[in-house]
Amino acid sequence: MSERSRRVESLVLAAALFFSFGIINPRATSSAAARTASEGAVPIDRGAAALGQAINRLGVVASVLHTGAHPDDEDSALLAYLARGRQARTAYLSLTRGDGGQNLIGPELFEPLGVIRTEEMLSARRLDGAQQFFTRAFDFGFSKVRDEALARWDRDAVLGDMVRVIRTFRPLVIVSQWSGTPKDGHGHHQAAGFLTVEAFKAAADPSRYPEQVASGLSPWKALKLYVRDSERAQSREKPTPGILAVNTGSYDPLFGRSYYEIAMEGRSLHRSQDQGVLQRKGPQYSYLRLVESSVKTPALERDIFDGIDTSLMAIHKIAVEAGGTEANASEIHSALLDAQQAADEAKKQFNPFAPSAVSPIIARGLKRIVEVRELIGGQGQPGAGLREARFILAEKEKDFMDALARAEGIQVQCVSKDDIVTPGQSFNVSLTTYANSSTKTEMPQISHPGGWSVKVIDHSSTDVEGTNITRTEYQVTVAKDAAPTAPYWLKNPRKGDMFVPGDGGTGIEPNAPPPLSAEVKAIVHGQTVIVTRPVEYVFADKALGEIRRDIKIAPPVSITLSPRKLIFPISSRPVTLEITAGLTNNSNQGSRGEISIIAGRGWVVTPARVAFDL
Repeated sequence: MSERSRRVESLVLAAALFFSFGIINPRATSSAAARTASEGAVPIDRGAAALGQAINRLGVVASVLHTGAHPDDEDSALLAYLARGRQARTAYLSLTRGDGGQNLIGPELFEPLGVIRTEEMLSARRLDGAQQFFTRAFDFGFSKVRDEALARWDRDAVLGDMVRVIRTFRPLVIVSQWSGTPKDGHGHHQAAGFLTVEAFKAAADPSRYPEQVASGLSPWKALKLYVRDSERAQSREKPTPGILAVNTGSYDPLFGRSYYEIAMEGRSLHRSQDQGVLQRKGPQYSYLRLVESSVKTPALERDIFDGIDTSLMAIHKIAVEAGGTEANASEIHSALLDAQQAADEAKKQFNPFAPSAVSPIIARGLKRIVEVRELIGGQGQPGAGLREARFILAEKEKDFMDALARAEGIQVQCVSKDDIVTPGQSFNVSLTTYANSSTKTEMPQISHPGGWSVKVIDHSSTDVEGTNITRTEYQVTVAKDAAPTAPYWLKNPRKGDMFVPGDGGTGIEPNAPPPLSAEVKAIVHGQTVIVTRPVEYVFADKALGEIRRDIKIAPPVSITLSPRKLIFPISSRPVTLEITAGLTNNSNQGSRGEISIIAGRGWVVTPARVAFDL
């Protein structure tokens, strides 16, 4: 709760019901699901461990997309190994949000459960380091065969979402959790494996889903496709030609644990699904069977990226050779070589007790990456190679900025004075930046939706023992027509077993972006570093300590009915039932009005209306 008190009033109404259908139950998520705390960075993404990972990532352009049908289908250990160990851009694509699963922690089922499982997935991803994607498919429950799942879903739409994810994320390698055959068991599993193979091919074909291409998404051809060999994983057989064994139990000194241990901590966060597991030490293997490859690979692979250049120099080949132009080729080559050398040097010179010592090295690499981006950006109409190079360079520029910000100890916190705001309301936001005294920062900016306004009301800067602390106070006013916060994929009614997303996403994104986010620009060793953070509400729970929540928009008054559903036998006599309506004031100016229940013909509600003053 925010510091502002909210009066809650309960009204008891007696309804005499003459017909055999119950009061309409508005579809809503539980408060536990709808107001999940927005957790801060996990411990392994802080301090020296986070900087070490950021530095290791600088010279790598590897990427992998893992696919499955449900939350908790994924090979969590493989995701952690790829993201944390190989420093590859890694993502998991779940066809559904798990709406049809069980719930061991509460009464929520179907859509509300899908909200909970989405948050469980994001909590697991924070630990294993991967990104998360979905499709618009609704988990309608257990299915025995693939054809049933594909018939109940809009097959073309689900495939189109998978293609959209591939074209958006642009992975070098795709790993399917399922084979697409009856041995996968669940019909959803079979459908996921079957569609992954088709999406692998369709994403590279510009004639498939041309509306995506017209909107700016370029076709994308992944270089390898694997399917996880679950039978071999269960039998623990030695790898054979065509089967790749990945030891996810490798120990990482940055974390003091193996990738498998980290992944199992994340796995245990699927609490609604009874997924708590042991964090076993020692070798643990994931077995992958190579299905398709457009690069030369050895018969007995030892690495998922065998045959693929994942160094920064791969950008030169993409931009110059695949791009079909020799313009500025030597300059591009020289700049990328310098950037790769800077990445390698930063790794060698990294000292957790003197993190800023590598800042000049990282800044040198960032400068060269920016120069390559500008050289390629000056070309004419880009071919496929240039588009791919620009995409990778944009990702690497963010990686170098992140590493440089961490090396310099730049921290940004942006806190709202309210957690729940109403349309037209004004509230204050405080943004604080901590940086070395030698680091110069520009006036921070708050991004916001259309119709909102942001005004700076105070700005100050002080130096405290070598740390520059900059504080900026803003007054934010919510648009008068701002819509209440809700999961964007639930804003419109489902069409059969497919979600129809509202504003905030296309269906592949886990959640809509936060309504407010802060952006701080700093100049470090002559290079611009951009740090973005969501605006959050922070408070202390007496039992749990610090809790962070995203800002949410709510109507001036919220209404809950108890019970949510009424079930009673058909009767020729009137049946009297009691309904409790709870009113919560969300406005900082109070709310007044009347409440009444709209009853069907022949129904009688007593009292007919009740005035309230909150």
